[in-house]
Amino acid sequence: MKIYSVFEVCELLSVSRKTIGKYISSGELKAIKLGNQVRITEEALTRFLELKEVKVLRRPIDILNKK
Repeated sequence: MKIYSVFEVCELLSVSRKTIGKYISSGELKAIKLGNQVRITEEALTRFLELKEVKVLRRPIDILNKK
């Protein structure tokens, strides 16, 4: 099982530490606390990303080509 730090998740997702903190506080992203450090398991991160998945109906390039 892979375990990520908050910093690593920020780097992976290209978001701020504050954004990850909000997701953890809201319960959208499950995290564990080890001593004074917060960690996120690979399974929790995968589950979070699956919940955030968005279906794209049209490719952005198709929209640009219609102009």
